Amino acid sequence: MYKTIEEIIELNKLNGRGYSQAGLPRAFTSKEFFDISVALGNNQLNPDYRRLFENFTRWCLTNLKFKSALEIGCGPGYLVYLLNKVGIECVGVDGNSYSHEFFKQLHPEIGGKYFHDPEFDGSYGEKDVFFSIECFEHIPDEALNSIMNKVKNFIQPKYIVFSSTPYAHPSADWDIQWGHINLKSPAEWDEFFDKFRYQRSRLTPPITEWACIYEKQF
Repeated sequence: MYKTIEEIIELNKLNGRGYSQAGLPRAFTSKEFFDISVALGNNQLNPDYRRLFENFTRWCLTNLKFKSALEIGCGPGYLVYLLNKVGIECVGVDGNSYSHEFFKQLHPEIGGKYFHDPEFDGSYGEKDVFFSIECFEHIPDEALNSIMNKVKNFIQPKYIVFSSTPYAHPSADWDIQWGHINLKSPAEWDEFFDKFRYQRSRLTPPITEWACIYEKQF
């Protein structure tokens, strides 16, 4: 049985995970983040998670018509797996080495499609679609500007499939621990992407209630 966020929060208070020796909330380590993601069922071992991403993948294939993709913050990599399975040339990038190893163990046949790249330094070539699902809220603005300059000038996708929670959690400790350091409203994200000549389209991908598509403006 998978746990809820509320249950995880209470367990953390008991075992000290995500707290300093002084009892103050701190960001989870990579191992803690991975272990909690597993406990929450946020990977392809969970049938509900699989169904969500399989439906999302079908929607993307139907509505976006693309041949290549890159996912930043790909976590357990199930979207990377699904897209490669249907012939899309997709690579995934993530900064968590435990998620990277998890993917390689589950999907050794395409282990080379997933890159452990915490600073997004790699060269990945041009891609039709850039996926960022619940990733950008973990990254400060200076680094986001660097990422998007790379996206605009080198990856050059037609579409950015984007989701980033706009809501603070009722537990302030959780946002600190989970690394929600850059929460923005949809309007603020629209302004951010407009700087790089990407504008929100009318398409709404079925992955979170606040997900959207940004389309390149020529």
